[in-house]
Amino acid sequence: MGEQSRFQWLKEALDFFDGGDRWCCPRWYIVLLSFVILLLVSVTMLAIGDFLNAKGAVLTRFLARAQAPLTAQWSYPAIARDDITVVLYDQEFLDGSKSAWPITYGQHADNLLRLAGEKNQHPKVIFLDVTFGQERDDKSVEQLANALCALKQKGIMVFLAGLPTGPKGQLQVRSGLKTGSTPCFTLVGVDYFPDRLDGLAWTYELSRHWADDQMVSGPAPNGEPAYPSAALAIAQAWSNTTLGKEQGPMALVWGHNSASQDSRPRSQMGCHRGEPELSQVIPGLLRDLAGREARTPLCPYHRTLSADQLNYMDPSELSRYVHGKFVLVGANVPGYNDFVQSPVHGLLPGVHVHAMALDNFRTFGDKYKVSVEWSDPLHRILVGPALMGVAVVFLVHLLWNLVRGRVAAFRAHAAAFEDFRRWSGRYQASPWWVRWGVVRALRVLGWVFRLTLQTIAAMILIALLQKVFRIGMLPVAELVGMTLVAEGLGLVRVLRDYLFEPRTAPAPVAPSV
Repeated sequence: MGEQSRFQWLKEALDFFDGGDRWCCPRWYIVLLSFVILLLVSVTMLAIGDFLNAKGAVLTRFLARAQAPLTAQWSYPAIARDDITVVLYDQEFLDGSKSAWPITYGQHADNLLRLAGEKNQHPKVIFLDVTFGQERDDKSVEQLANALCALKQKGIMVFLAGLPTGPKGQLQVRSGLKTGSTPCFTLVGVDYFPDRLDGLAWTYELSRHWADDQMVSGPAPNGEPAYPSAALAIAQAWSNTTLGKEQGPMALVWGHNSASQDSRPRSQMGCHRGEPELSQVIPGLLRDLAGREARTPLCPYHRTLSADQLNYMDPSELSRYVHGKFVLVGANVPGYNDFVQSPVHGLLPGVHVHAMALDNFRTFGDKYKVSVEWSDPLHRILVGPALMGVAVVFLVHLLWNLVRGRVAAFRAHAAAFEDFRRWSGRYQASPWWVRWGVVRALRVLGWVFRLTLQTIAAMILIALLQKVFRIGMLPVAELVGMTLVAEGLGLVRVLRDYLFEPRTAPAPVAPSV
């Protein structure tokens, strides 16, 4: 048996990715082998990409960012959206109060009390995402301490942002805010770690503890001190549950379909409300090439007020925003560098990441999505979704090849294509550069169309998988993204040409006389 026939199965499987006009009806084991080859190429590319990504390459995330708005629209229910309100100290507030940042403790106290000023304006929870760790000469600190206790007496849970500054990473707050033996508030962690590759908020830390002279993620072993994140602490306190055993950071699912809001802060006057859009299934690059008009920014998922609006908003109107709600207060002022990059909304004030994480807890409960990487011990649960993701890309290519073969066969035998044959004769008689241009243009259009269909199918599948599985789909999107890159660059065809293209031996050189 010759070398060529010995590897005939492998060659036929590699020929699948050429998809010529004569390609039709392959044997099942050839199709299976073709899928395995594509999977191996994708995994190899992902491994190489992860190695190179140590310096910030983000090729593996291109599909994940394009797909995130689709999951946000179709696979994230608005169960808890209207229960959460965000209040911002912003430029509108500073202008209205003729203040500068940081504002006084007394101004914090006035704004917090204004949130619960009327009987029908009692939030369930108030979280202040402003740290009070440093001492400063402001005698109104006692006023803020009294305001926090007044809120507690009204039955409102109060949470303050804290930073780990103690000898073992304990959360600290400046002196003067704690009154009596029992504080009137709960300190919670607000650590946020953007993704090391693209800087986006794909995950949310649940708890952190002190180990090996540094702060590390996860619950502390052996009962050592640990502190929960803001969203986890609020969810646990209100639902009085542990939300199950912590298995790792939350895979944060961002919402897209924004809550309706009559009165928006000045900074959001130009945003558009997020609503389901079928156009999101088309890759953004193609929408841009088609001349899509620039859209205004997407409004935040949760209702958002400026702290200045608390001063003039009608009590009955304000009640709709705060009564019985989880109210999270943050800052969006010049010089206060607390921002988060959402894969759906872009740049947002940092308090929104806590609001979205709390929304995830309220929506999924103890079934919140868990962030799992390929390097984690739990990576086995990624295998099923990953295989389905690569399979749907492969299936589109299979159908593409079958349609292409059928069209070629029909065109060759149907009498209806007589006019096409006459045009084909003129085409054959045209200059070489015309024939070359037409062929290349048709191939490019076909390549773009097939790759677009594969991308759309993969994005829809990942959105559905995120709805079914408890794990985050970021690693799956990365692998499928590498599959699309392999398809787009024709890497399997390159491999076939390298293995099976005949190589002519160099011509012998005549000996010199």
